[in-house]
Amino acid sequence: MRAFGTYAAGALLVGGLLAGCAGDEPAPTAEPSSTPGTTESPGTSESPSTIDGPTESPDGGPVAPTAALLDWTPTGESPDDVVVVGGQWRVRVPGEGDRAELRGPDGPRTIEAGTGRRIEEVLLDEEWLVVVAQDEQGTRAAEATVVELSTGDGRRLTPPPASGGSWAMHGGTLHYPTTGPQETYCLAAFDLASGQGEVDYCAAPRHGFAGVVASSTTTALMTFDDARPVSCRTLATLTDGVAEPLAEAPACTGWDVAATPTGAVWSVLTDENQVGVGAFSASADGATYDLGTGATGTLTPCGDSVYFARNAAGGQPAQLLRWTPEATLEVAYEAPGDGPGFLGEPACAGDVLTVSAFGAGGDEQVSAVAP
Repeated sequence: MRAFGTYAAGALLVGGLLAGCAGDEPAPTAEPSSTPGTTESPGTSESPSTIDGPTESPDGGPVAPTAALLDWTPTGESPDDVVVVGGQWRVRVPGEGDRAELRGPDGPRTIEAGTGRRIEEVLLDEEWLVVVAQDEQGTRAAEATVVELSTGDGRRLTPPPASGGSWAMHGGTLHYPTTGPQETYCLAAFDLASGQGEVDYCAAPRHGFAGVVASSTTTALMTFDDARPVSCRTLATLTDGVAEPLAEAPACTGWDVAATPTGAVWSVLTDENQVGVGAFSASADGATYDLGTGATGTLTPCGDSVYFARNAAGGQPAQLLRWTPEATLEVAYEAPGDGPGFLGEPACAGDVLTVSAFGAGGDEQVSAVAP
């Protein structure tokens, strides 16, 4: 989990851009209409939730989703709380963000955020829990509690984390922001089993990155430069410490990106004044597909697929969409009712997805095993 809800994702990510460079930070190309901490719902002007076109096209092109709902089960928790459900474990963070409550086979455990801090990240899989508490003033480095679930043992992160930024975990490796030589902004890769970490990538001086997404393929992120009056955003994947730009993504307009075994899924902003809504695309075996509009900040790999949310529009409810390994687009979840509504950012723990829905049809929080 990378943020605490779709409604705040754009504000939080732009906040990460502003904090992403040493010294004077470059101005990002887009700013949200609300400041961090507000609960403004994006996407009310979003285009209809399906687009014309075939459900599958070997030559690429537009793709319309088909219904393939997963078997969703209510979590029994409030949608206003952050809940991450795994196979045997689950974590709940109350809306105020002052603590994380872990429940599992060994009984409950509470992790406190600490004075002047708020829990902003919860990462969970079958073996590890990572809880990240950020300084509410943004002046102190992040504090991470890392727990090996089978033993209860902890880990001390090296190199040490920086303040703010984007965290991700996959395959026993934790990725998080750190500070490199000459105060450059860098991404660390920490092997959880061995307790050893290293700097994996560093942005150029006065440059930065955000939106880190780890998958079975590689780590992907959005980088930005220090151009004035606005910076240029580039979607990239990491190869041997080098950020390789995603060739299919238009220059300077990218927002989300996740790598897949056959390509990638990404979003771009079509309106720089509406950072909560993007145009999503995917590539597979050299073909590029138009997936339609979606909610930025919700791109989440889980199981063998990549998921993203779409706000209610055009008479369709809010949906969670799945881009499959077969290069098809499916509706994995639909919010109750057919009025205005949106989804929080999905959370993936191993192969279990958790999603919260907010809207005219009622709020709910559910989880399901992802294929």
